[in-house]
Amino acid sequence: MPELESLKCFYYSKGKDPAVLRSLVAPPYDVISEEEKQELKNRNPNNICHVILPEIYESAGLKLDEMIDDHTLNSNKNRCICIYGIEYLRPNTGEKITRYGFVGLLKLAEIFPAVDGILPHEMTFKKFTEDRLKIIEKTDANFSPIFTIYNGNGSAIKIFKKYVDKEPFLKTLDREGFSHKIWMVSNEEDIKDFQSIIKKNSVIIADGHHRYITCLRHSRNGGCKYIMALFIDFNDPGLIIYTSHRQIHKLPVKNLKDFRNKVKSHFNIIEDIKELQNLRVLMDLNKGKHVFGCYFKNKFIFLTLKNEINIEENIPGNHSKDWKNLSLPILHEILLKNCLNVKQEDISFIKDEEIGVRKVDKGSLDALFILNPTTLEEIQKITQLGEIMPQKSTYFYPKPLSGLIIHRHTNGIE
Repeated sequence: MPELESLKCFYYSKGKDPAVLRSLVAPPYDVISEEEKQELKNRNPNNICHVILPEIYESAGLKLDEMIDDHTLNSNKNRCICIYGIEYLRPNTGEKITRYGFVGLLKLAEIFPAVDGILPHEMTFKKFTEDRLKIIEKTDANFSPIFTIYNGNGSAIKIFKKYVDKEPFLKTLDREGFSHKIWMVSNEEDIKDFQSIIKKNSVIIADGHHRYITCLRHSRNGGCKYIMALFIDFNDPGLIIYTSHRQIHKLPVKNLKDFRNKVKSHFNIIEDIKELQNLRVLMDLNKGKHVFGCYFKNKFIFLTLKNEINIEENIPGNHSKDWKNLSLPILHEILLKNCLNVKQEDISFIKDEEIGVRKVDKGSLDALFILNPTTLEEIQKITQLGEIMPQKSTYFYPKPLSGLIIHRHTNGIE
């Protein structure tokens, strides 16, 4: 089963001032645009982007060493587990939500195939692991925790309650104005309780597969044995999953009549939908069913897979029945490929469907296909079967910051 260790983390010495800390931290490296990267680097000469997204890889390690040597970064004296709290607003509703998790060191184990109770839920891509491998080789450090989930039935809440009403050790705001807070837990009994929770539960990597594989490769070459990880309970009401909608750059369909003719053998269609919000409501009312939204030729369309369609026969491969009944295989294999003849290279991904709609209106996209989010139950079921979720199935929200706490590997227990 998974092993959790406490850590001695680095943090910005001037980070006690939330405004200063905000100028030093950054979102996860893979959601930072080129424009935002430059803005963050210009904001503060010690912003973590100078390390996680350097102009040349050699400068990453040099910059980290410099910040440690001149005490821009300090290390806590005692080993600890960090409680990580985020206060944020739920998109579309504005509801205020607080989510708590804890951060420590997860002992690395193979995940393809999975052993020791650490389960992947997505595939990795070599070009992304090569980039992160160069960063860890130059820095020997983790700058943000990978995001993991486990089914602990709320068992960590009793520990959280001892700390979260006290003043946090660190706090700041992210680019969306969400509040991120860190409490250091050095009490040995509380650390043992956190360790016991992880030892009893399988851990699913929700976000950070490329960083995990990178650390694993580094470990095989004599490097780190652990990776910094954030652990969130399945049962935390603040755990939200979004999905990546599908942008279609070339849709080989002439008009709405042609679209209708191509899909009507497999899908029921509703076309009298006035705006995106109406489509969202319809999608939400049909959660758990095989339904999709589409924006094409200035029209919002709602599609439902017909009951008589045999899903297993229409989706190739040796995947399980549960996997083939996920929305994404149905979208890609039945609707996009079989019905509409869309080529894989003409599909890309977007988180915000409003931006996608505007792209269709401007003519930079032919169509946008909108999905309901993947559920935790689906992720748990598929990973326990030893399978991998389809590409871009999930977007866990909100994500932990880079640079809020930093772990540097050592020769001893890290």
